[in-house]
Amino acid sequence: MSVNSFSRFLHRFTPRSLPGRFFLVMVALILATQVIVNNLWETQSRNDQDQAIRDVAMNMALRVSATVEYFSSLPTRYRHVILNQLRDMGGTRYFVTLNREFIHIEPFQNTASHQIVLDVFRQTLEDNVTTHGKIQIAFSSPETLRVFNNDTLLKDLPDSWGQESLMVKPLALPVLVIQIAVGEGEWLYLATLMPDSSLMNNEQLSEPLKASYMAWMLILMFIASLLIQKMTRPFKKLSMAAQTFGRNLEPVPVSEAGCREYETTARAFNHMQKNIQHYMNDRKQLFSGISHDLKTPITRLRLRTELLDNDEERDAFNQDLNHLEMMVKSALQILSDTDIHENPEKISLKNLLDDIAQSACSVGQQVQVFTDNSPAVINGKPLAMRRCLENLIGNAVQYGQQAHVYLISVKGCIDIRIRDKGPGLPEGMEEEVFKPYFRLEHGKSCNPDGNGLGLITARHLVNIHGGYLKLRNYPEGGLEVALELPEDKH
Repeated sequence: MSVNSFSRFLHRFTPRSLPGRFFLVMVALILATQVIVNNLWETQSRNDQDQAIRDVAMNMALRVSATVEYFSSLPTRYRHVILNQLRDMGGTRYFVTLNREFIHIEPFQNTASHQIVLDVFRQTLEDNVTTHGKIQIAFSSPETLRVFNNDTLLKDLPDSWGQESLMVKPLALPVLVIQIAVGEGEWLYLATLMPDSSLMNNEQLSEPLKASYMAWMLILMFIASLLIQKMTRPFKKLSMAAQTFGRNLEPVPVSEAGCREYETTARAFNHMQKNIQHYMNDRKQLFSGISHDLKTPITRLRLRTELLDNDEERDAFNQDLNHLEMMVKSALQILSDTDIHENPEKISLKNLLDDIAQSACSVGQQVQVFTDNSPAVINGKPLAMRRCLENLIGNAVQYGQQAHVYLISVKGCIDIRIRDKGPGLPEGMEEEVFKPYFRLEHGKSCNPDGNGLGLITARHLVNIHGGYLKLRNYPEGGLEVALELPEDKH
């Protein structure tokens, strides 16, 4: 997998929010730590347990080898007598018999611990038992263990004959069985339990302990997630403040209390808002001052123009002055159109478009609205949104004869398409037309008094509502204006 593919994989499957990513990193680190620590702990515990099993098995094997040597040294006629006396005394941890046949042991599923015991016993007996008879060592379930011969089960014997030493109810502990040939047709049979049965248990943690461990881990992860939410909450508020400020350029002060990185960011954000607000105010005052200062020389030039004797020169001067005055008024108009001070509220775009279409139709304009019957509600400034839509619909009617407006709600967004029957835009001019005072020949011929500021004003009003505006030539002819606005779900 390449680096780019891995990056795309992470981008697609990791959470997009900062708390989600913090939580994912925390969970990954906890799991990785637990896996490493658990592996080290289990390895060490397994090694310690294996060594303890070897030590216990070695001691038992030495005692068994001593027992085998003792019975091998006894005359044959005394061996059964000694066994009967031991059985009558009771209390022994071994079940020992002399059998006339080799007893078959039912297969038993040995664990790693069982195999260690078998290996230690086999090696110890081979090294310490002088008899040259065959040695068989195996584990057996107490329920299927046979004694004396292949027809007698241990569980069928009286308690005093071995059940009390080899069967620990309700547990079914495996029994270690050693069979050694001590003579012709004679097998010394020894059966015993491991002195510490917990050593043979492969399960490192008990079920209650595992459940408690998982419960505490989940509790700690839940507490950690709450702390992460608390630590990242100021960043969420900062993000919301940035979105609000980006829409309407109204400063939204945020708290500067928090971690060092947040304090630095919040302080810089508040400072940026103040600078932008000062810039906007200075721009407005500058345009107002320029327009006021230009009125006097424009008026003075008009008076001087009237004193010209040449009619052609007088008309040319008047035309230039009219154009200059129009540019000044347009600059003031764009400021007043975009600097709308009103409180945001819920706006039904369906009702707003129906009202605009009804007003247009009342004066003979061709405007039709097609909706999917959804309310299409946004949170915004009603007057600003009305100016924006009236501007775009008016352009469609003026430059394209008619306006067909389509309103659709899709996945939390409201899509508005305004189509006309005009000539559309020349190729590559989709962004050029948003420049101030830029006009196409078709626009100049249809509306000589236009100023080329309508589209830039409309796009600014859409932007302050968190949306975007684009232009494209519709495949079936005419121009299509596409608006997308965030839908209000609350």
